[in-house]
Amino acid sequence: MLRLAIAFCTVFLLQLSHLFGMEKNDSPYIIPPPLKNLDKKYKLRIVYFVPSDKKVKKDYRQKASVLMRVVSDVYKREIKANGFHTKGLDFEFDQNGQIIVHLVNAENKSSFYTGSPFNIDHFLNSHQQEIWEKTGFSRNRPTLVFSEAGAVAEARPIPQVYSGLACVSADALSDVVTASKIEDQIKKFHASEDITAKAASISQTSNGVIVHEIGHIFGMLHDTKDPRNIMMRGYDNLGKMYQREESKNRPVRFSKAHARMASYSRFLNEAFDEADAEAPNIEKFGIESSINGGDSSINISVRIRDNKGLGSIIIMQRGGGQIDALVADFSPDGEAVFDKNVSIKCPKPLVPNQPVIMIINVMDLNGNLSQSTIHSQVKPKE
Repeated sequence: MLRLAIAFCTVFLLQLSHLFGMEKNDSPYIIPPPLKNLDKKYKLRIVYFVPSDKKVKKDYRQKASVLMRVVSDVYKREIKANGFHTKGLDFEFDQNGQIIVHLVNAENKSSFYTGSPFNIDHFLNSHQQEIWEKTGFSRNRPTLVFSEAGAVAEARPIPQVYSGLACVSADALSDVVTASKIEDQIKKFHASEDITAKAASISQTSNGVIVHEIGHIFGMLHDTKDPRNIMMRGYDNLGKMYQREESKNRPVRFSKAHARMASYSRFLNEAFDEADAEAPNIEKFGIESSINGGDSSINISVRIRDNKGLGSIIIMQRGGGQIDALVADFSPDGEAVFDKNVSIKCPKPLVPNQPVIMIINVMDLNGNLSQSTIHSQVKPKE
């Protein structure tokens, strides 16, 4: 009788632990949770774009779903790790609860979309137009495109309609890069007897660059201050996020500034006033004094207004010894006006005749995004 009672208790506890997710996991890897419909109005749309001279890859839907499990997991974990609340990204789902991947059999050959010579604006515009014609206008639906037309990784937000276009190579849907099951995909991130270091590197970068490009739609800029940053090339080591012990140190990450920016976008924010469609007004963004060779800082005047309150401000210097360095970020905490003269420390001392490009992105509390750019130049030697 005692043995029977012990056996019953053992089975009961095992079932209870399984129910509450407490079962022992001896795997060294973290497996991203399944995607689920969050019933948000603002969702990410997935498109597979196949020109007339290319063939559709097998299992592209399963592979895209696997990739999105990783993307969704990275955003949710990193937004929360930086102290912001989110339920995560949402996607379009069919009636069976499966993520929708829109197959666009394009009208033209690849060369039509790339242009000759290659032109990135033409590439994005031609994709965008045909995708809209076949899947509908993308208001509230930023679009991630796996394109067979060329090896491209580019993105541009369309903030007026809470949308954007992120284009990556459809090589990400190949068997070499992506598995049809999430457990196998996480294994692909790590070199082993079956997976070469080169293959693992390609899988990490191909999956990671998707996270990076989507970030641009959410208002993120490049950030070379920390090699771990996803908005630099930290995503090349994406697999470290899925090593159970290594991940505790956040070896791949969004900076606080970028996590804050994304947390206010309508795709990750859980509390915003949808009636507010007015973007922040950048009244002034200018250099206050001449820039001389040898200077290590630039004085900039910034004045911004918003009708409902400002959420996040970031400033990036393009080039300047490093590529696209985030040089300033501010958290206005809902203030209606931001009016400051700020001293921007450059990544490296400036040299005579060097072009100076500064970009500011501003997100208000309700996910409205504005951008402005300064074009200047360091004074020549006298």
